[in-house]
Amino acid sequence: MTKAYSIRIYGKVFNVGFRRYVYRYGLQCNVTGYVENDHADDSVHIEAEGEETDLDRFTLLCGEGTPYSLITNMNIEAVEPTGKYDGFLEIR
Repeated sequence: MTKAYSIRIYGKVFNVGFRRYVYRYGLQCNVTGYVENDHADDSVHIEAEGEETDLDRFTLLCGEGTPYSLITNMNIEAVEPTGKYDGFLEIR
């Protein structure tokens, strides 16, 4: 069953390779969507779609962070899958 999440991750997530980390795990977990920095609220924003087990694994990995990041909050909102993504992108 396909699911979709809009995820916001807060903390020390800029200039620590976090976006690249999320991108790699998006590809490995076979999810589609994108990751981008959102300077408006100092978060990393992720839109991700995939099969339930893949998406849940991806979300768990995102919550672990990188050796240099420090996650203070992670908001996950279930959203309606759109099917509009062909792959997983890192938006700069």
